[in-house]
Amino acid sequence: MNRESIASYMSDLSRAMLAPIYVLPMVGMAIAIGAAVTNPSIVAAVPFLDNGFFSGMAQVLKWGGLAVIINLHIIFAVGLSVGLAKKDKHLAGFNALILYLVYLYAMNTYLKVNGMLIDGSLAGSGQANVLGLQVVDTGIFVGMLIGIFNAVIHNKYSQKVLTGALALYGESRLVLLIMMPIAMIMGAVFSHIWPPVQHVIQELGTHIMESGHMGVGIYGFMERILIPTGLHHLLWIPLHFTEVGSCAVVSGQTYCGIENIFLAEMTDPTIEKLSHTVVYDARSLVKIFGLTGAALAMYHCADASKKTLVKSILVPAVASSILVGVTEPLEFSFLFVAPILFVVHAMLTGAFMVLISIFDILAIGKGGLIDFIMYNIPLGVTKTGWPYYILLGFVQAATYYVVFRLLITKLNLKTIGRGDAEMKLHTKADYKAKKAGEKPGKVNDIEVGVYNSKAIIEGLGGKDNIVDVQNCYTRLRVEIINPDLVDEAKIQEANPMGIVNKGQSIQIIFGSHVASVRQEVNDFLAMTPA
Repeated sequence: MNRESIASYMSDLSRAMLAPIYVLPMVGMAIAIGAAVTNPSIVAAVPFLDNGFFSGMAQVLKWGGLAVIINLHIIFAVGLSVGLAKKDKHLAGFNALILYLVYLYAMNTYLKVNGMLIDGSLAGSGQANVLGLQVVDTGIFVGMLIGIFNAVIHNKYSQKVLTGALALYGESRLVLLIMMPIAMIMGAVFSHIWPPVQHVIQELGTHIMESGHMGVGIYGFMERILIPTGLHHLLWIPLHFTEVGSCAVVSGQTYCGIENIFLAEMTDPTIEKLSHTVVYDARSLVKIFGLTGAALAMYHCADASKKTLVKSILVPAVASSILVGVTEPLEFSFLFVAPILFVVHAMLTGAFMVLISIFDILAIGKGGLIDFIMYNIPLGVTKTGWPYYILLGFVQAATYYVVFRLLITKLNLKTIGRGDAEMKLHTKADYKAKKAGEKPGKVNDIEVGVYNSKAIIEGLGGKDNIVDVQNCYTRLRVEIINPDLVDEAKIQEANPMGIVNKGQSIQIIFGSHVASVRQEVNDFLAMTPA
């Protein structure tokens, strides 16, 4: 396997990981509401909440949400199988569910037969109850492995038809037939190999968490600088959902990963102050404040004759970044035309995360303003210190503004609206306006829609060159057969914010409306004759 194919697969894996992650904002919102309703200070201020009905509903919301957090292992197994499968994704997910249950029961039985089950409290023992079975606690790692292995076998054998007496065991059943013994063997093998691996991972997590302010800054810098590659998910997901982000016992239940720990701690009224792990999740500082300062600097540096148009382009992008934390429309507006700004942006992100750590600000900040309000304000100032987070945010916005404006003017950087720089930042509103004013193009008498599927598909080498079309939060992620057929100039006719060409893996950046683009492209592919 060459470097290009490895990079392509890692990109696919990064994208597939988002399938289980997509559900977490809703889960977090439910937990946050449950925490708010049971928060003593809020109950004291709103007396009608102090009754059995609201208390009971809050518990339902809390444990309904925590049920997802506690069972992320099986969610990752199914989610990765679905995300990596090329065809019949529903069958891949169904098989992954079966295989994870097979793995759990095989491990539990193996531990029982060999007298390896731990009696008494399991807290800190390395074992846990998963779906009612006592097993070695592998977190999401084995779930991910099962999902990946299942997807690999599924992509290779799910279309294989057997004949004669074996006909019943072909296609997706053949995948299950191959994978079931593997899942059973994994149950036995991980009973022995995972405890020492678990120890190493926990030591790594401890090292990261004890690396002090510098570790926080390095994480902040790396999380931003990896965005152009699309591999930043591979950095923050382990930190958020595995032992790499440390483990903690909350209300008798062990949680690993900074986001899981936070969501558990926010619902526990006996915890007066959040764990210091949450300083690693301060991404909303730059989403709400930093990039706003950068956008204002770009606006003020634009040519006077273009400022009205620049404002109409930047304002929706800033709103998207502030409200829901989608930053790529803004980041990619200067990444390709002035890469030095992106490097400085990553450095400033890391520097301000260091300040959050130094000042011991524990407000959670993974998304935009909506998430920030829901997750922090109900918990109170003592538990999170969120007002100081906002104060530091204004300092960050001012710093971004000064630094960006200085660099743009001194280096004469061609940011949006300056000189002959292209006005490439587009929003869904722009596309709707385009749809109202222009007639969509056609291919084989089929309307291609407002997102110009014709340009995208032709630029990718045509339908026969396209293997799979998926999307993450902001990017269309396409797997193709022959990279030589890609015509980036043609793809640009669809007005993307950027293109990342990795050979057989193409990422086309559209922003928060990318799901609509993906749906239109797939609909068009389904209608177009081969």
